[in-house]
Amino acid sequence: MMFLAVDIGNTSVSFGLFKKEEPFEMTFRFPTASILSRDHIEDELLPKLVALGNLDSILIASVVPKASDELMKILGRTHKEAAIKVLKNEDVPIINRYRNPSETGTDRLLASLAAHQLFGKISGKPIIVISLGTATTFDCITEAGEYLGGSIALGVGSGAKHLAEITAQLPEIELVFPDHVLGKSTSESIRSGIMFGAAAMMEGMIERLHAEVFPEKEVQVVATGGLSNIFEGKVKGVHSVVPHLVLEGIALIAAGNI
Repeated sequence: MMFLAVDIGNTSVSFGLFKKEEPFEMTFRFPTASILSRDHIEDELLPKLVALGNLDSILIASVVPKASDELMKILGRTHKEAAIKVLKNEDVPIINRYRNPSETGTDRLLASLAAHQLFGKISGKPIIVISLGTATTFDCITEAGEYLGGSIALGVGSGAKHLAEITAQLPEIELVFPDHVLGKSTSESIRSGIMFGAAAMMEGMIERLHAEVFPEKEVQVVATGGLSNIFEGKVKGVHSVVPHLVLEGIALIAAGNI
């Protein structure tokens, strides 16, 4: 049985094709803005979707409702035979300890669910998930798999873009670590501040969350999201990098492996 997992974020839409109880066969991304504006749908997105072949079901997690509506129309053209569903918080089998559970993003719950299933259950340790996308989020999950809450900060790419927008002479930079913290040009200095600053922020948040939420316990830290690979090996305290944790969470639900 073939399934399609879809994660609609503010910046991009991630698609993951998988078989029941097997790893993803393939993943690809498409800009969320193009879904909303209907740009490059006919020449880029539709051919990719058609190439997936017959699907039994499509499960969607979304933080952009309008993009969900548009994508449902597109999928209705390419996969009329598939059962299509947009997941809600109550569809994610995780105990949510947020003060107002409905405020939690479905993507955060799915990533937390996947992190616990993939790492927490095996190690018996609580989890901190760092998601590096349009925003940088931190989520805490107990060793029993309960979602406790977390923190939300400006995303790395969003910060770099905003800096370029609010200054007259500072350019937007490529998100690449410079060789040294000490920058000797404007572009090097900006890259240092953005990249090493983000890494330092993550290290500090890991330390603070660990001390406050899980004192005297060993914690497993998992990074995910579109920018997670850039920071692999650059942030102290991160044990694993899984770029598509949200898709992994959707796959777990679709396959009934919980």
